[in-house]
Amino acid sequence: MPADTEHIVVDALTYADEKGAEPYFHDQMVWCDDTPDFKVQMATWRCELGIRVHLARKARMRRLSYDWLAGLREIVIDHARCLRTFEEFACKEFVRDRDGRWIDEIPDGDDHSIDAVR
Repeated sequence: MPADTEHIVVDALTYADEKGAEPYFHDQMVWCDDTPDFKVQMATWRCELGIRVHLARKARMRRLSYDWLAGLREIVIDHARCLRTFEEFACKEFVRDRDGRWIDEIPDGDDHSIDAVR
């Protein structure tokens, strides 16, 4: 994790609400990675910078986010510009058992673009 990440977050949360107005820090919740290294960094953000941070708890969200994507009416991907993303979405499918029947499980892996969209 870059050492200046907290300053990037503060800069991103500091903006004017209207054109020509004075920028100010917006006290918004920031959802963070739940890795051990990031938990230590979050304490610094809270104490020294006053940023409201909360763990993202990614483990439980994977299935919920796939269900959310499946419920969308349409996902548009530019095949020419985003070929890898297009292929990931087109090829991702549920797991099959030995008899070829579908199992209600989505395999992990080869889904970085899908993760970014989720």
